[in-house]
Amino acid sequence: MTARTVFAKLGTLRFDFGPACVGMFATFPQAVAYGLIALYPLGPEWASFGIAASIGCAILFGIVSGFFGPNRFLVSGPRAVTALIIASAIHIALHRGSSPQEALVIAFVAVFGAGIFQMIAGTLRFGHAVSYVPDPVLSGFVNASAILVILGTVPTALGSTAPSIAGLIESHDSNILIFALVVSSMTVLGHFALGKRIRFMPAATCGLIVGMAVYYIGVSFFPLAKAPLVGVIEISSLWHKPILFDLPAVLDTLTGNLDIALTSALTIGLLTSFDTVISSRAIDARVGHHSNVNAELRLHGVLNAAMGFIGYLPGSGALSRSLAIVDAGARTRAANAGTAILFALSLIVFAPVVAALPLWATAGMLIAIALQAIDRATVDKAWKLATKRLPYPRVILGDVLIGIFVVSVALVFDLAIAVCVGVLVSVVLFVLGMSKSPVRRSYRGSRVHSRILRNATSIQWLEQEGDRIGIIELQGALFFGSCANLRTEAIHLLKNGVDYLILDFRHATSIDSTGAATLRALHLQCAKAGKQLFVSHIEPERRNRTLQTKIRNPDHPSSHRHGKARPRWIWLTLDANGVIQALGKENFFDDTDTALGHCEELLLQRFGGELRNNKRSLFANSLLLKGMTRAQISTLGRTTKRQRFAKGDVVFAQDDECDRAYFLVSGRVDVLIDVPGTGRKKRINTFSEGTMFGEFAVLDGAPRSATIVAATDALCLSIERTEFAALRDTHQDVATILLLNLSKVFAGRLRLANTMMSELEQ
Repeated sequence: MTARTVFAKLGTLRFDFGPACVGMFATFPQAVAYGLIALYPLGPEWASFGIAASIGCAILFGIVSGFFGPNRFLVSGPRAVTALIIASAIHIALHRGSSPQEALVIAFVAVFGAGIFQMIAGTLRFGHAVSYVPDPVLSGFVNASAILVILGTVPTALGSTAPSIAGLIESHDSNILIFALVVSSMTVLGHFALGKRIRFMPAATCGLIVGMAVYYIGVSFFPLAKAPLVGVIEISSLWHKPILFDLPAVLDTLTGNLDIALTSALTIGLLTSFDTVISSRAIDARVGHHSNVNAELRLHGVLNAAMGFIGYLPGSGALSRSLAIVDAGARTRAANAGTAILFALSLIVFAPVVAALPLWATAGMLIAIALQAIDRATVDKAWKLATKRLPYPRVILGDVLIGIFVVSVALVFDLAIAVCVGVLVSVVLFVLGMSKSPVRRSYRGSRVHSRILRNATSIQWLEQEGDRIGIIELQGALFFGSCANLRTEAIHLLKNGVDYLILDFRHATSIDSTGAATLRALHLQCAKAGKQLFVSHIEPERRNRTLQTKIRNPDHPSSHRHGKARPRWIWLTLDANGVIQALGKENFFDDTDTALGHCEELLLQRFGGELRNNKRSLFANSLLLKGMTRAQISTLGRTTKRQRFAKGDVVFAQDDECDRAYFLVSGRVDVLIDVPGTGRKKRINTFSEGTMFGEFAVLDGAPRSATIVAATDALCLSIERTEFAALRDTHQDVATILLLNLSKVFAGRLRLANTMMSELEQ
């Protein structure tokens, strides 16, 4: 490294000194406040230890993450929410009869476990999926923790030495209560009133300054009782013997209290991980950088495990402090690490100020921070529900009830039970919510036909007997909680005349073994009653087992040759549960239109077979010749030409010159259109025997709008445009009747299309 490079780096560092100072001033009051919050249940004599534990985290966690964190501007350290969780864990442990030292061990085991959780989450790349606990449960947990802090702090805020509100009621020293109430109330007022107006100073600092001023003015000029003070913080006490060093004692303490440690560890791990990921993403968006959140989680996990082992508060990404240094002009990670370094140096100056803090003022600060930690979104939702200001309250009712339930259980029992019960209730409500009917809608074949255009007689038969075809469109997940609705709808259709039932899976997302069993049961019920069940829109799994193994293992060297292929899980689930074999692959169709067309064919074979077998009279009895005499039909027949097409032959192509119209005597032809920009063609219709196509040739002569391909061997009668023009000159009566019948054919097709559109839009 040259001297010029060294001087350039030093020149850059001077721009980071100012942002580091801003970060230091933002860190100090928060570190003091969070330390008081975390250990408040242990009483005033533990206040200095709590502040030391918070300060130690701010220094050690901040320096290491500042120098080695993937996000160079993410300032990390203690947070209010995790301090609340530790306070709740200590409160529960004390309530169960643990000593203060044992309660501390349980709390720091939870911090250590949270670090392990974060390391696992980062290693498994769960950086984008750290919030597996439902948000209403986390919200209720945080709200309950804040309420517990407030309830536990009220006695101190009122100047009482009682351990609880119940003991406070027995206190009779009104002078102390009034003055303490004034100090703590002014602290809360200063926190909220001045914190929004003084931008360069944290709200907690504003509140403490106001509370300290009121207290020292009161005791200096009036004969009022004095409050206990925080006390001197010895810098040397930051480097104490690790709390979890004595492993046998730790294990003995956890006996009977393991649930507190595990629940708190999971909650702290989730909250710190969520905090870190969200804060890192927000900073990345601000500075236009992309950092590795999984690597950040791994580093924070190692640090939090160390924090728990030593006896410091847990740390996570702090968005407010990070934005403070970014907005102040930070250029390198030196501003981040410098925040913690300057904070450590500032302790020499500010330690006497912290020692002089009256506990009445700190109690007011704790109440203000706890009030600020309460989830405002949940409170707003509850208020809107109570005041009936929401037109559709059901959309948020479940979340609000879960949050209130978790808070209630936490206050009556403890937070560990509250989280477990809250998660269980959320799962139950989720299952009930997903148990809504998987039936998107159902309709009959008399109203909606396939894209096969048939002759008028066949259409008439389908309109008369089409109710024997039933289609059920499915949506969402077909699982154990929703199968009953499908079974009810299917049985209703089968009991009301449906002989051919189609299950449309186009909008279905997944299916479990219970759903597969439901399909198999419906198939057996149909077979027993002489009916048939068909399934559409389930893409078959055609890959072999070796390829599926490679797909499941993306690190396999040969798996990359197959791109992003993924198994068709619905098909595989049905296959594994014997549904494919039971129904038969021939009863699975790529789309509902093909399945519907197949059912129509089965229906016509039952009720219109005699017309389908009479090919000779098909042309003479068609709607196209309605109203013509035998002589007129013979005249028209002499102008037509018989043409045969093998399967796959192109009758005419899109954009070809329009020279003749066709009447399909036997077979089928598909109507295809070009899909722009893809080189592919899409089938939009199919013409069956007894129908006419390409008839615009005798009307406007414009280029062909679609391609006609023989779907089967086909026999057609065709008439050239020039021959039709000559027919109009020589036999005007025949041409007039033909044009009139063509108009009726167009009108019938349009009416049928309108009916289908109306049915499908329901």
